[in-house]
Amino acid sequence: MRLFSLFLLTATLSFATHFVPSKVCSKCHPAIYKEYMGSMHRNSSVFNDPVHKAVWDKHPLKAKQKYNCAVCHTPTDTKLIEAFKKGKPALPQANRIQRDEPIGCATCHRIQSIRAHAQQNKNIYNNKPKYYYAAKGGKTVKERVKFHEEPSFFGLFKKAKGSPFHTIDYTNRLFANGAVCLGCHDHKRNKQGLAICSMDRERAKPSAKTNCVTCHMPQVSGSLSTITETKTHAYHGFAGLHVRPDLLAKYIALTIDAPKGKLRVTVKNQADHRLFSHPLRLAQLRVTIERQNKTVTLPPVNLFTVLGKNGRPAMPWVADTVLKQNGIGAKESRTFAFDFIPKKKDRITVTLGYYIVNPQSARKLGIKERGIKEFKVLKSKIFPY
Repeated sequence: MRLFSLFLLTATLSFATHFVPSKVCSKCHPAIYKEYMGSMHRNSSVFNDPVHKAVWDKHPLKAKQKYNCAVCHTPTDTKLIEAFKKGKPALPQANRIQRDEPIGCATCHRIQSIRAHAQQNKNIYNNKPKYYYAAKGGKTVKERVKFHEEPSFFGLFKKAKGSPFHTIDYTNRLFANGAVCLGCHDHKRNKQGLAICSMDRERAKPSAKTNCVTCHMPQVSGSLSTITETKTHAYHGFAGLHVRPDLLAKYIALTIDAPKGKLRVTVKNQADHRLFSHPLRLAQLRVTIERQNKTVTLPPVNLFTVLGKNGRPAMPWVADTVLKQNGIGAKESRTFAFDFIPKKKDRITVTLGYYIVNPQSARKLGIKERGIKEFKVLKSKIFPY
């Protein structure tokens, strides 16, 4: 009876919306759904993300009622997207979709292909009802699984295979090589043709072993579903600067030396994209030294991007040049020299951290949320000298 009620609910919701609500997925994927609820996918709308709201509030298109961010920030709100395409007033409303799942489970798992564009890429969704893509054990295999039961233990028992709700297609390579994320997370150019945000992925080609999914959705403990029991599943909280940055720390290597007496710190970015690519970010390399019960704090090294126009800092939508960019690119190592001479028995702590929004920009944007203005640690390491 419970299973019948679930089918009845999903059938009703399928007709009511373009994408099946993620709450339906929670019935069989409770661990994944719990992670999703705290993710930036679930919090990508102007009603859930104070940074996105602050930027949108200052965007000139708001006064024109043209929310052009919807295709990536709220793709589940298909009514809003259709209104925008037809030139009608298109402003996000505080409805269930915007607040509960601007980017839902079905949004990503229905991406059939990615269409490359100079301004920004585009996700192409399949229109087959209850037909979802995934990788099987992180790999692409020639298999499409419909729900069925297979006999086991000499036919005495039956083992469920697949999902009673949807077909699972494991043939889509985008889900094994991580390219499924690139419809929204590769690059964004404004009307001036300036790449206001770029992952700098041309430096390194992702592979099946290292890509967006393997890094930001690593295997964590817990079963994939209540139907198919597994020891681990891909993390659906989407590790990033907002959520579980500790899961990304292993892709940063910190080392020190002092070849000419003065301290040097080398940061190696082992990811296949630029670190802190968003132009609002401010990263800092901090170094402290403990010496004979005293602590010496060295001036931090700031890593940031400044977009501009006419030689002055400007908002992303009007900028036509990059005034300064001193971040760390894909697979790049950067060495920073400090005016400090280390001595034996020094205890040197090196920390690479960040602000979600540069404090100066946060003040200009009127962002007051504490979590946005706090310094967060990406990786820290202690070196006995």
